[in-house]
Amino acid sequence: MVKRRTLSREQVLDRANEMIASEGLSHLTIRALASQLDVRPQSIYNYVDSRDDLLDQVGLTFVNEIADRLMRRLVGVAGKEALWVFAHEFRAGCKQQQHLAPLLLNLNDLQQLTATHQALVDLYQQMFKSLHLDEAGNTALVASTLYRSALFGFIVQEIGGFLRLSARKVDQRFDQTMQLAIDQFTTLD
Repeated sequence: MVKRRTLSREQVLDRANEMIASEGLSHLTIRALASQLDVRPQSIYNYVDSRDDLLDQVGLTFVNEIADRLMRRLVGVAGKEALWVFAHEFRAGCKQQQHLAPLLLNLNDLQQLTATHQALVDLYQQMFKSLHLDEAGNTALVASTLYRSALFGFIVQEIGGFLRLSARKVDQRFDQTMQLAIDQFTTLD
């Protein structure tokens, strides 16, 4: 009797995540993943359509984990404090899984990862809608663009190694940068 292997979507995504963490995004292929899982490449295609679809599913899982983390921390928090918590939790999630952060922060990758991109857009829209910033007028829209730019830009610089400072100084710089961006939300005063 032939032993039947069981494979799940979660196993595929978990192992892909592990491979990205240990070998980098460029080394992840369907064939390499199948080898790691000790299955034929065709078995992987039961769960993903392509390498891009695999990355999209890994990215979507990552965004959902950040969203869950944020929702737990944002309970009972409003106004500028909510923007502060959002920034810190989003940064913490990206730092915790630096190997996946490029899926969210690299525009070239993000354009191909439609579900990941949409989940990220939805996460921001949910945040700004809950603070009624989506209807607050042009000044709030400019402030929200500045906030997103400051948050993403800082994380890209930090993870990309552009900030050659001690960890304490990087944290201080992040706080200062985000405080400047958050101060632009005059409708939340």
